[in-house]
Amino acid sequence: MALTHEILMQVLPEKQRCIYSILAGGGKYSAADLSVLTHYSDPRGHIRDLRNKGIAILDEWRDNSHQDGRHKVYYLVAEGDAR
Repeated sequence: MALTHEILMQVLPEKQRCIYSILAGGGKYSAADLSVLTHYSDPRGHIRDLRNKGIAILDEWRDNSHQDGRHKVYYLVAEGDAR
């Protein structure tokens, strides 16, 4: 049984709920983006905890704008989207 968005918003701890809510709104966010939006110093641990609870947070690597490195972005696939 998959947990619905409404149930997750009730049962998740506050910091995980905040990260989940941003990702559920759509878009792809780097750890730096999430830090700016949430004021959490390192949201990757919260993403790990959400994944451990069975929430399918996906990620992909992207080259940075200066082409001298790369970073990971995190996102959720909307229900009904085939992956």
